[in-house]
Amino acid sequence: YQRWRNRPDRTIFHSAGRLSRVPLTFRIVDSLFDLTFLVRGQVPGGFTAAAQVQYQALQKLDPRRVYHGRVVRDNGWIVLQYLFFMTMNDWRSTFHGVNDHETDWEQIFVYAFENELGQLEPRWVAYASHDFKGDDLRRRWDDPLLDKEGTHPVVYAGAGSHASYFEAGEYMVGITPKFLKPAEQYVQRARRFWYEQLRMGRQDQAPDADRTRPLLSIPHIDYARGDGKSIGPGQPESWSPVLISDDVPWVDQYRGLWGLDTRDFIGGERAPSGPKYNRDGSVRQSWYDPLGWAGMDKVPTPPQVTQKLQERTTELEHQLQRLDEQIADKRATVEELEMDITSLRSSAYGEAIAKELDELASDERKALDTMQHNRVAIVETIRAVRSTQARSAAGEGSSPTAHIRSVHHPEPPAPPHRRIVDIWAALSGALALLALAGLIYVKPSYWPELIVSVLLIFGAIEATARGRLTNFLLSTVIILAIIAGGILLYEFWQLVLLLAVVAVVVSMIVDNLRELRQI
Repeated sequence: YQRWRNRPDRTIFHSAGRLSRVPLTFRIVDSLFDLTFLVRGQVPGGFTAAAQVQYQALQKLDPRRVYHGRVVRDNGWIVLQYLFFMTMNDWRSTFHGVNDHETDWEQIFVYAFENELGQLEPRWVAYASHDFKGDDLRRRWDDPLLDKEGTHPVVYAGAGSHASYFEAGEYMVGITPKFLKPAEQYVQRARRFWYEQLRMGRQDQAPDADRTRPLLSIPHIDYARGDGKSIGPGQPESWSPVLISDDVPWVDQYRGLWGLDTRDFIGGERAPSGPKYNRDGSVRQSWYDPLGWAGMDKVPTPPQVTQKLQERTTELEHQLQRLDEQIADKRATVEELEMDITSLRSSAYGEAIAKELDELASDERKALDTMQHNRVAIVETIRAVRSTQARSAAGEGSSPTAHIRSVHHPEPPAPPHRRIVDIWAALSGALALLALAGLIYVKPSYWPELIVSVLLIFGAIEATARGRLTNFLLSTVIILAIIAGGILLYEFWQLVLLLAVVAVVVSMIVDNLRELRQI
């Protein structure tokens, strides 16, 4: 294996340091994640070499670049599914990614429809990318960020991972283990308060920079730079399509894995299953419901839009008419109850009955208020649908990015820095854990102060290396001020309470005297 790695003709991959791009906390979590391989099943290093050698041998026998495809017609859409088979996922061993597994299947979709001329017209594309699914997987055909080579969408594949991206670049992929997700929610709330309420952090950071990335995630870079081999129209090599369907025996009848089963309890190092099935043998959603997999089950084709908008307007108008009738009936009921209550209260012996009816009338009034609220919602919806109808009739479409909730852009170019920064990034996480473990083992009488000191020292060095020393010092001062305030409140809570009461009393007296002057 080492001879294979050191062979002269092997292409050497170069990139800016991964660890130097992320904070110290990320690197510590990453180090802990690496320790899980001691108890997990993992792919041996020789598999990458064997896969590359076998693939070269296969290419000599059959030099074609094959993709497998199928066509699905559903709800007016013509779904073109493209599946790509790779002999090895070497993301971890070659590109310092999350995992390795023998063989890999990746897929993309093109959603087309028949226009008024009976011609096939593409409208959406969806790229599989790690474990993401839903609306964020797809882009509309007229999205300016969707690169196309003529009429063919361009897919930027991640090196080793083979995840598909719309833009060329290096993507920071943060994977949060399941056992850390509950804690991550509280951490994110604290970070939002820190950045949004206290306005802490660098103002030049992009919205999707470090402050929006999960703090307890395992950071890895997916290199989809588009600087490798290109296959397709206008390229030195082109694709050879092979059609598949449920009628193909190897697609339908084989539910096993397509490679080494390492028995990894997390699953990342196990070989994938085929195009149709998940690892547990169940049918993939992308196979039986390619529309729902990318959130397309709620999207009508352009020829259907006008008809469906008119149908929706008619249905909303009918709902409004029925609701108006219910409101009229409910209002009459409330009026009758109020008249009965008024009459009973004027009677010498009707107070008990009036009290019972008053409770019933209160419930009816609440129901009437709910109906009125629902009526406003329906009226506003009708206005919005009619506005959409008008824009559609005028040829004005919606924004191509309106459906996207979380945009995943490439990382900005790494700033130039000295080699010492990369060395510090490689060592700091392990050194911080070693220092903390040493303090816990020695147990000095003043160990809390030492732990804080260690954290401050590592934080200061980290901030200096990343060019954020000023921000680190300011953040440290604020945190220390909050801690000092909490200590003072705990030690002198009675005095604090007295001062608060005095402040309230003084404010009351000042307000009352100001009011007396105006009388």
